[in-house]
Amino acid sequence: ATWLGPPARPTEASRSDVRARRQHGCDDMSRTPLYVAGMVLFGCLNTETTKMQFTLPSVGLDGVPKTFHKPWQAVFTMFLAMDVVLLYHFIGECCSRRKTVKIVDVDTSVPLVKGASPAVRPARGLKLFFIVAVPALFDLLGTGFGMIGFVYLPASINQMLRGSTIVFSAIMSVFFLGRKMMCYNWLGVCLCVLGISLVGASTILGSDVGRSSGAAASSGALFGMCMNLLGQVFAAGQVIVEEKLLKSLSVPPMLVVGYEGAWGTIIMATIVFPLLYALPGNDNGSVENIFDTVAMWRNNHALFEIIFIYLFSCSTYNIAGMLVTGALSAVHRMMLEASRTMFIWLVNLSVFYFINPSSGLGERWTPYSWIQLAGFIVVIFGQTVYGGLLKVPGLTYDLAKLPQPTPSPAGMYTNAMVSLPDNEHDAEDLCKL
Repeated sequence: ATWLGPPARPTEASRSDVRARRQHGCDDMSRTPLYVAGMVLFGCLNTETTKMQFTLPSVGLDGVPKTFHKPWQAVFTMFLAMDVVLLYHFIGECCSRRKTVKIVDVDTSVPLVKGASPAVRPARGLKLFFIVAVPALFDLLGTGFGMIGFVYLPASINQMLRGSTIVFSAIMSVFFLGRKMMCYNWLGVCLCVLGISLVGASTILGSDVGRSSGAAASSGALFGMCMNLLGQVFAAGQVIVEEKLLKSLSVPPMLVVGYEGAWGTIIMATIVFPLLYALPGNDNGSVENIFDTVAMWRNNHALFEIIFIYLFSCSTYNIAGMLVTGALSAVHRMMLEASRTMFIWLVNLSVFYFINPSSGLGERWTPYSWIQLAGFIVVIFGQTVYGGLLKVPGLTYDLAKLPQPTPSPAGMYTNAMVSLPDNEHDAEDLCKL
């Protein structure tokens, strides 16, 4: 036998590469709390600025002061914010290519949706761009109907009704993904339905408190809730479509968000806005007159500034959410969404009682607000039961069938859980949460 000498010692370059990788991982972990804080803070700001722009007055083409009720303009602004995420993604890729030490980005090396094979080649280019067009259409419709409902609803109610997405996505997953629901899943769905019903009842009963036109306020609240729930149906459809189409692809979530924003911007500019202008309505003869929207921007600089803040907060919320998607468990997501909703409610109550009671942003505490609070707690409880995070004695639990948060863009925003663990090890980890 020929002695080949001692094993080669690691070179300085390899040592530096290992140190760089370790430092990169430590940096990511240390930044996670910052990303989570940004997600909650800018998520709240996103909701508040959305409602705020629907309460500001301005003068349109007809020269008459009126409230800025332009829900589809808010949808267009949201897609512009998603375009900013696409720009952020490409800037990040360019910066990573210029680094001397190449570090593999986890965001681009793992499947977007759980269950995909790690060996699948990452999807890029036109193929991915055209695939994303389908969930982008669902996003447009879901956000559009949701914004229409937001015009008539307080911010806290609008936020709580988003919990219905888990109901619609669970039912759709049975028909379109072949999921088999167990008893605890159905129990969680029923609890969510009960909670949403309590929130809705408190909205209708409390809408005429302190107002002279009680019947009109109640009908407006009912219409707003119907539009919001219809929007959640399309949001759930977006979750199912992303799970179905993107399951076998390995793509960065930010790229998907950016492509959805690009598609939304294109569809809004070429189809939706011309259609809304052509259809007859109460907005200077149209359903939503884009020229009247521009005139109202010019005549109220505060309105334009609020929309710009909304654009900034929405894009920042998207970026922060994507950066922490892989680090958040089902418990984390539920707690973050719950804290965000409660913070929004507290801010709006403070606006009403301590700042300006006549502000459209403020919310009054009514005798029926206790029903709203109870409904919100029941919704959170139902979500934990549905996901198997809170186990009910006497019910059977299968580790391989415990639903978990869908790490797609729509899943992040709706807290939907239609994915299944990849293997037994993942199922055991999920069960320990």
